Order: sequence, then C-alpha cells, then structure tokens
Amino acid sequence: MPDWLTYVLSAWVFCEIAFILGFRDARRYLGVAALGAVLPDLVKGFFLLKTLTDLDLIAFSVPFATPVGALLVVGLVSLFFQQDEIRGVVTYMAAGAVIHLVWDLCLHPYGGGTLVYFPFSFQQYALGLIWSDSILPLLLIGLPALLLAILRYASSGARS
Repeated sequence: MPDWLTYVLSAWVFCEIAFILGFRDARRYLGVAALGAVLPDLVKGFFLLKTLTDLDLIAFSVPFATPVGALLVVGLVSLFFQQDEIRGVVTYMAAGAVIHLVWDLCLHPYGGGTLVYFPFSFQQYALGLIWSDSILPLLLIGLPALLLAILRYASSGARS
C-alpha cells in the first residue's frame, strides 16, 4: 500500500490545487487534510495492539478503512475543534480520507481489496493498477508536488 508520505503529499497537492483554484482557506486546513489522509490506517494500530498484547481486535478495525467508517472517524475527530471550524475541518479531513481510499482502491488486490460499499456489501474492490510495495504512487504524486512547490516558490519570490 502507498506509504504515509504518499498520503500526506497527496493531501498537500490537493490543498495547493484548491488554493490555486480560489479556495483561500485550503492552506489553512492542510494539517487537517493530512490527518484525514492517514486516518483510514487506524487499522494498523490494531495490528500493533495484537502484536504487543495478543488482544485480537483486528476484525473490529476493518470498518475504519471503508468510506463509511472513515467519515464516522472524521466526524468524531471534528468534535475536538471549535464550533466555527467544524465545517472546514470536516470538508478537508474528509477530502484527505477520500484521497487515501482512492489510493487504496488503485492497489493490486493483495488481501482482497477495499470494502467500498460497506456496510451494505462485503464485496471487495480493487483496480489492480499498483502493487502494494511499489514506489510508483510516491512518484506519481511527487512530480505534481514538485511542480506546485516550484510554482509556490516562484510566486512568493515575485511578491518580495
């Protein structure tokens, strides 16, 4: 599966593009989008818990890596923010979670795939475009990130 650097970089690219398109708060919510991009991987915490304590709760953690579960976690985490921030927080954190799920959907179905329609269906889907140990996702998002970073640097230099 893509690593967390790929997910966080994808959230940064999303926020930069949103900012360029006129969403002026996009850079403000970058951290929230990055958090949303790694939230579906809460499942890994349960694997660690099983390794350290032999407490097997992995089956209960599977919904975190689904669209419904990710949105529920986004809603729960958004409650830790001030009332006037919740709309922006939910929007950008949900966008980060969607980015994560899209990357996971692109993977080769090693382990079954993604439960896209959970809880209505347990059918797993995968596009099979990328192997889970490939560096390709990082390269695919790294090139636009590099271009956007150069564009941002050039535009900040023009204002100086």
